[in-house]
Amino acid sequence: MVSSYIDGSACRVFGPAGNVDDVQALEAALGAVSIFAQLRADEVGRIARRFELIAIASGASREFLAEPAQARLIVVVSGVVDAVIDDPAGEVHVRMRPGDRCGDAMLLTCSLWRVHLRANTDCEIAAINRADFDRVLAEYPAVALPLAAELASELRTRNDQVRRVAELRIAGHDITRIENAIRRLRRTLALRSASVRRPSTGGLFRRLVVDQGAEPPFWMLLGFVAGLAGARLVVYLILKYKLEKQFFALVAGQEKNPVHIHHFNYGLVLVGLAGLLALSPYGRRSLRVLSFLFGLGCGLVFDEFALFWNLNPNYAQGLSLISAAIAFMALIQLAYFRRFWIALLARVSQRIRGE
Repeated sequence: MVSSYIDGSACRVFGPAGNVDDVQALEAALGAVSIFAQLRADEVGRIARRFELIAIASGASREFLAEPAQARLIVVVSGVVDAVIDDPAGEVHVRMRPGDRCGDAMLLTCSLWRVHLRANTDCEIAAINRADFDRVLAEYPAVALPLAAELASELRTRNDQVRRVAELRIAGHDITRIENAIRRLRRTLALRSASVRRPSTGGLFRRLVVDQGAEPPFWMLLGFVAGLAGARLVVYLILKYKLEKQFFALVAGQEKNPVHIHHFNYGLVLVGLAGLLALSPYGRRSLRVLSFLFGLGCGLVFDEFALFWNLNPNYAQGLSLISAAIAFMALIQLAYFRRFWIALLARVSQRIRGE
């Protein structure tokens, strides 16, 4: 670890072989970066070891000059960073958060500019130089495909902006309008040059769900919410438009109260079907779909839990709402806090055995 002082505040620089917590945080941040989103977790881990991790205290600064030796791809790992990027088209001020990155276009096109970072909170950033980034591209060619797509999109935007300004000039518009268009063009080009990009949706999904080992519970949660909300919406619309006779009385009988199939029955069918299919070899290949169907069935069951529990046909009674809320919170714990509960149970078990 190297300590330096910039603007009077400490700034710690870790080498590629940081401690385990630092590496895990870096891997999580890189997993949400769009150009690494298609890689496996172990591949992202190997790439992470080529980055240097820089911790910046709140209020401290870090600056990369417009020189080939200081050109870097920068990724925010934690905290909030205010970046000032000098570009020939203008100075860009932008606030960066975890997963945001800048500098990839600078590394590839050698269009160098100064990057000044000031920590809004205690933060960590990861940086990689041109030589190490070239090694990443050589070792993982899949990174080049989304990177090329982003650069092509940037080039297309630049060309479109320049073409619009040229069309205004050819059309003979007044000089004031053309100057305003040029100012907007310079601002757009400066923002594109800064190349500050946000985390990809696929990367965030992998970081928050897949890498946490919580994908089946996540799809159960999604199906549960869909089933519960869908059932409530359908019943609301039926009551609002007075369609009870058409939809509630599915089988008309001779008695005053016709036979009605409640939707918790459909829910039980979905839960049982999803459970049986999950046991088959083919079902294990479709765990996302089966998890969603299981959650959908649970949502339908718990929406009418009171009827299922004590045969009370009052649809809106509180027991159903309370049980649905409990089931929802349990799925939230499974999807996002499972590691905490596993660790807590393991500690409690150790203490019990120790006693």
